[in-house]
Amino acid sequence: MNENQYIEKLNIRDEIFPELYQYAKENRVPIIDSDALNIVKNFIKLKSVKSILEVGTAIGYSGLHMLSVSDDIQLTTIELNEASYKIANENFNTYKVQDRVTHIHGDAKEVSVNGKFDMIFIDASKGNNLLFLEKYKPLLNPGGFIIVDNILLRGLIVQETIDNKNKRKLKEKVDRFNHYVKENFDHTMYFNVGDGLLVITV
Repeated sequence: MNENQYIEKLNIRDEIFPELYQYAKENRVPIIDSDALNIVKNFIKLKSVKSILEVGTAIGYSGLHMLSVSDDIQLTTIELNEASYKIANENFNTYKVQDRVTHIHGDAKEVSVNGKFDMIFIDASKGNNLLFLEKYKPLLNPGGFIIVDNILLRGLIVQETIDNKNKRKLKEKVDRFNHYVKENFDHTMYFNVGDGLLVITV
């Protein structure tokens, strides 16, 4: 065991939605890694977040975890895939949080979202991170922050030679995004947890 593995194990908490976690693993649904999720939930707690915009619902796993931090939290979440949208709705109903969720079915690049938010969580198509950041940043409340997941692309981000053209383009886009944020925002944090987390305070 190395130092990173040691810290990773300490950051992982008992799973409070084991059925969803197991479903995601069995059906290859991409969900946030457990250690990264713990960091996200701690930021929500530390900043007393009451309103969250999530870009990329998937099956509702991360949304349910974020809502679990406090009964006062309201979640607005966007999902393009119809099957995932329906499954997430079922999960929100199963765990009786549907009255705290505004679930939008559509393309996050195009939909209109009303309201202001204490936190924005971006976990959708990685090549569109910059577009999502610029589109939804104006919806942040003063003192709000943005978290972006998967900034390491499962190690692809540091690979020098990538034969697959699509993977190479994705790496280039995410790398440009990561550096763009560093150069254009004064308060940023890059975490080597899970698949990489970026926290931006604006």
